[in-house]
Amino acid sequence: MEDLWERTLAQIETRMGKLAYLSRLHNPETDRYEHHGLMTVFGEEAAEDALRRSHEDVLMSLLGLSILDQKDDVSKYVESLPQSKRRLLSSWEKNRSYQALLPNRATDAQRILFEANLRLIIQHLKGDFAAAEKSRM
Repeated sequence: MEDLWERTLAQIETRMGKLAYLSRLHNPETDRYEHHGLMTVFGEEAAEDALRRSHEDVLMSLLGLSILDQKDDVSKYVESLPQSKRRLLSSWEKNRSYQALLPNRATDAQRILFEANLRLIIQHLKGDFAAAEKSRM
């Protein structure tokens, strides 16, 4: 099952994208991860356990990168989204909605590091995207 799941996650290019995907599979009302296909094939408990561990592993993988590699990962993720990059980054900056991407079992230290890094990355990306827009004009 883990091999199958890892192949599924491998289709998502960025760690930030994987965090976003896995966070959408988490049901905050039940504090459980839900993926109908995995649950049908492997059972509810096995699927939920694999999804929870994957979410935690992806966070550790992202935080294990250098800050420059984290910035590149987040940039690729933001670039892949259909909405305005500037609007998304401003929303993240204002609402800190990126916190919802974290697994519930993230430690305080992981949460603090993730948030501090994202605040720094957002500032840099806003500048990068603004400079790119100016150069296209």
